[in-house]
Parts: sequence; structure tokens; C-alpha cells
Amino acid sequence: MTAPDQFTISLTRSYPVASAVIVDLFKNNTVFELTGADTIENNFKTGGSFHLGFNNRGSIHGHFLSITNNEIILEWNVDGFNKPQEIKTNVQISWRQEGTNCVLTLIHKNIAHEEAAKAKEKAWTEILDDIGKKIMQHQ
Repeated sequence: MTAPDQFTISLTRSYPVASAVIVDLFKNNTVFELTGADTIENNFKTGGSFHLGFNNRGSIHGHFLSITNNEIILEWNVDGFNKPQEIKTNVQISWRQEGTNCVLTLIHKNIAHEEAAKAKEKAWTEILDDIGKKIMQHQ
């Protein structure tokens, strides 16, 4: 349960692809590349870790808590970026097939600061929009 002083963001997008395409975007680092990270380490499996390095700015790191046929859950930690450290925020990405469309929902919770929640909402919105652009380029 989220503490009263914590923030949650929730975003939903529909993409004209099979859900397997979305999973591949995580496996092949596309989603992490869209963060603008300079270095990416990604061990895409339940219990596997990831690390995104942003030169002279900060890092995002954590673990894949769960990877199933319709959901990825990550522990998401942030250091640097001239902001307070964030530990054990939680990113849940789930999807379902609706006809020829894959409907993706991203929920990022346990965010301690409103400023951080606003920054994450902006960043995730841009990433999800860029996923849509990448999908359209490859069709």
C-alpha cells in the first residue's frame, strides 16, 4: 500500500502491434535507450538487474522483480540528477491484447517527492510516445 506522502503516476497507451513486440522493446534495450542513458546494462530476467548510466548526471538501477506473459515489475532506484536519492520505487508495466492493438499500462509508485513524480510522469510520457513512433517506423 502506498503511504499517504508518496506519489503514483499511471499512463496508458494503445499500440497497433502484438504484445510480443512490447516485450521485445524491453529485452533489446529499446525502452532503456529511450531514457537517454549513456550506458545500459540489462539482465532481462526475473531477479536480473539493470543499470542506466547518465554521464556526469546520475544513474537509475534496480531489479526485475517479475516478468510474466503480461507484466514486468521493476524495482527502480535513482541516484544523482541534483535530486534526493530515491530507493525502491516500483514500476509496473502491464499489457493486454485488444484485437490488433496492444494496450500498455505503466504505473510508477512509491515516489517520495512530488517534484520527482512530475519529472517521472514527463519522462515516461515521452518514452511511451517514442515507443509509438518506433513501432510506426517499423510497420
